[in-house]
Amino acid sequence: MSQSPVPRPPERTVIPSAPKALRRFIRDQAERADQLLSMGKSLLGKHGAKLSEPVRESLQAQLATLSAARPKDLKDIDAAALTTAADAFEAGLDEHLGRYRKSVVREYAEAIFWAVLLTLVIRAFVFEAFKIPTGSMIPTLQIHDHLFVNKFIYGLKIPFTRVKFLTFRDPRPGEVIVFEYPYDNDTSTGNDLIKRVIGAPGDRIRMVDYQIFRNGKPVPRKAIANPGEFHDIGRARWPYVAEQECINGIVYTTQHGTGGDVKDWPPDEPDAQFPHAQVYSRAERKDSPDYVVPPGNLLVMGDNRDNSQDGRFFGLVPLDTVKGKAGFLWWAFDADAWYSPTFSRMGNFVHQERPEGTCEGF
Repeated sequence: MSQSPVPRPPERTVIPSAPKALRRFIRDQAERADQLLSMGKSLLGKHGAKLSEPVRESLQAQLATLSAARPKDLKDIDAAALTTAADAFEAGLDEHLGRYRKSVVREYAEAIFWAVLLTLVIRAFVFEAFKIPTGSMIPTLQIHDHLFVNKFIYGLKIPFTRVKFLTFRDPRPGEVIVFEYPYDNDTSTGNDLIKRVIGAPGDRIRMVDYQIFRNGKPVPRKAIANPGEFHDIGRARWPYVAEQECINGIVYTTQHGTGGDVKDWPPDEPDAQFPHAQVYSRAERKDSPDYVVPPGNLLVMGDNRDNSQDGRFFGLVPLDTVKGKAGFLWWAFDADAWYSPTFSRMGNFVHQERPEGTCEGF
């Protein structure tokens, strides 16, 4: 049987007369027309050659009529003309290209599939949300702060592995990174931690009375707060002092105790919670000897120097365990009460970099 260029008569659509209902009707018909125009162009482009020439020309004419009846400004739309053109073109598509049209269920299924796939790709290669689990980065980051981590900057990994197939650059001293805890048989095994990079491969690191030395030179620092102005959640009775440090042009704040019960952390003897103290020397609160970071590893510390289970305690962080660089806070909490959000910190970037990228004159 030959294809007929004349589509079956469309059902007549009743156009409302009330002004408010008419405006709503025009908006709905405009959206319908936009969908038909997009779908019609796609179907004719993919399957138009399968139609007879008279049918193809008829559908193309109906497409042109519908396009002319759909001006950009809704005020210029003739409701009757647009409805008639849309009904006619849809009837033509149903009759001659209906087998190629996607069902509503299929359209929703495809939309959900692509949305999920895009989310997984973004999470695997670009950004991932992360929640601060402890107070080791106070005062820079508070417990339960939420931030996005840039996973793209250090390179791409095969999902669920530590295998990189594209590397852009390695983490630099001063940057805050999220990494997978690299050691087994520990309470932190399998968890993601967040710390600041203090030493890159080849760096010689030493700490004397909380003063960090990189390659024999002291990291620039200056006191910014009197003791007691910064503290841990629930530890306000502990006297603390806060200082600003600068590495590679990145300025950040650290805090450490000036006495009191803080001397009891970390434990003098290994225990079940920190079994790696048996492998690595116990973390010192304020002093550590010279140490050269070997290739393929990083030395990290928390900004809360007296209450951070970091590289001084568990050892080095292999580069292949690094997941990304801390980005910006999308949800933040008050320093004194983790359950109280503070909107002034939301949207702030974790890294505060000096424009010249150096610490000269700091």
